[in-house]
Parts: sequence; structure tokens; C-alpha cells
Amino acid sequence: MKKRLNMLRNVFKKVLHTHTKPIFIIEDDVLYGKALKAFIQNCFPTVKEVKLFPIGEMSLMELQMHPTVIIIDYFLNSKYAEAHNGLEIIKQIKDQKPNTNIIVLSAQEKPGIILEAIRDYDCRYVQKDKNAFQNVEQLIKEFITPKKTPTLEPWA
Repeated sequence: MKKRLNMLRNVFKKVLHTHTKPIFIIEDDVLYGKALKAFIQNCFPTVKEVKLFPIGEMSLMELQMHPTVIIIDYFLNSKYAEAHNGLEIIKQIKDQKPNTNIIVLSAQEKPGIILEAIRDYDCRYVQKDKNAFQNVEQLIKEFITPKKTPTLEPWA
């Protein structure tokens, strides 16, 4: 009986610690996107699903899944000329789901575009470089870690 009870406790712990909201990656470079997806799945095994989209328009159709984090490249129209760029997609995401956590992961070096995404749309920016995946990991940890509510100590 004790053994079954312990087994049930372990199952419930796993269920309770599974992060049910997905993480979206919007990246037109398929190899880079797959590598990032594998990295995230390895770092965050409790995240139920990591979805990869080659263009932003495809992700807009799935926003009802309420992703915890959306990682988006700026240059999404390099392979599909008619596709919107990352900033245009961010605007649409924020119109539909204003509280969505967005990480702009890009080689974009124009400060105006980066500042607009950060300032106007409450995004985080990560430069695509050798530390990009680790920087994304840190931001995801911030987003999925439950915020502790400060408790007031009773007066003595």
C-alpha cells in the first residue's frame, strides 16, 4: 500500500510540475529554429510543448494556446518575401494577447527597431551570437518561475 501511495505522489508531482502552456519559436531559419527548440526542450523538460513556426502569420492562428513565451526573429521575410517582419508580428500578437512574454532573438543591429520592440511592446531582446541560447534560457526561467507574492508580517 505504501509503495502505491508513493508512486501516486510521484505521478501527481510530475503532473503538477508540468508547464502546460507552450513556448512558440518563430524563426525562418529551419536549422537554427530546430536547434533552439531542442535546446529549450532539453533545458525545460516540464514544458509540455515547444512549437516552431517558419513565419509569424502561422503563429497568430494559434495564439488561443496562450503561449508562455514567444521567441521571434526580426527578419522573418528572408525566405518568404510576402511574410511580415518580426516587429509587424509582435504588434499583432500584442493587439490580441497584450500580456504575452516576447523575446526578440535576432541579428538586428538597428537600435531604433530594437528600442521600439522593447519600449513600445514590452519585449526582451537577445542578440544572435554564441551566448544567445543561454540568454534565452535565462529569460524563459524568469517568465516561467512563479512570482512570489510578498507576505505582510503581522505586527508584534
